Amino acid sequence: MIRFEETFVNEGMLPMTIRITSGRDADIDSVAAWLAEHRPLIDAYLSAHGAVLLRGFDALNGAEPFSRALSALAAHLMDYIGGTAPRHTVLGNILTATDLPREYTLALHQEMAYTANPPDRVAFFCDIPPTEGGETTIADAREITRRLSPDIRERFERQGLRVRRTLPTPDMLHLRPGIPKAWPAVFGTHDPSEVERIADDKGWDIHWLPNGCLQLWQEMLPAFKTHPLTGERVWFNQAHYHTPDCTLKWAQRDGRTDHCELIRTAMADHPEMLDNVFHRDGSAVARDDSEHIWETLMAMEVPLKWQASDLLLLDNVLAMHGRLAYRGQRRILAALIRDTVVTH
Repeated sequence: MIRFEETFVNEGMLPMTIRITSGRDADIDSVAAWLAEHRPLIDAYLSAHGAVLLRGFDALNGAEPFSRALSALAAHLMDYIGGTAPRHTVLGNILTATDLPREYTLALHQEMAYTANPPDRVAFFCDIPPTEGGETTIADAREITRRLSPDIRERFERQGLRVRRTLPTPDMLHLRPGIPKAWPAVFGTHDPSEVERIADDKGWDIHWLPNGCLQLWQEMLPAFKTHPLTGERVWFNQAHYHTPDCTLKWAQRDGRTDHCELIRTAMADHPEMLDNVFHRDGSAVARDDSEHIWETLMAMEVPLKWQASDLLLLDNVLAMHGRLAYRGQRRILAALIRDTVVTH
């Protein structure tokens, strides 16, 4: 018999935790059946809290059991075509959470909020707990929305956002400030004609630079998203990730001094090589705005210390997530969940 208690694992009251108190040794078929039976409860917790941690199922001990558990919790798993973070496929649509070097942090964000069809939920699984550091950070996006300046909220709601990304060739990756991901990895192909087909299918504009790099313009999107169940209007974008000023603040936070110099040089001499974010009227997001957003997010981080077999579910509108730097080992797997099928 599987029994559980509802609790919290930190003072930040995130995530809501379902801790298994009896039946920890249940096999994966029993775990999947229990998850399917309790899915309405888990979904209700996600709408209320934005984040739910399942802790204590010993059968969750690798990518295959993680995938089996998700079959009871998720309608459809997405691919990651067009995504910014370096990742690789582990099994089917089970991915590594990120392949960024361990000295990188990740600021709070909602997954793929720069695209028209982001995941509805995100699942993370702890395969190998971090040796030191490496907490996943979580935050309540509703509270972040409330804390942002009313002036920024009004202007961003009215003006929308469009991300411009500059994607290097593989041999120029070391010269790329910010997220190190080449265009073949972003599109899953080395064929420029296939890149152009994918971009056209998704409604993205692309421009090949003389040095072989690819400039990708994402869709013009709202800066907010209305949650389909709660009806709440929530901050939903990654303006803080893709402006040059925040790219620099990110490198400074991590102590990546070589990247700081690359970013400063690019800002002065080659701004087209940096990502940036633009409003509907064509103006770039102002430095004061992006820095206010960055500082608001930094103040809201709630760290989650991983244990082996943890399964974390996030509502991708109501909760943001990030990562702290770490030492030693760490292996967190991820899956992107869509509640409905998107045909383009």
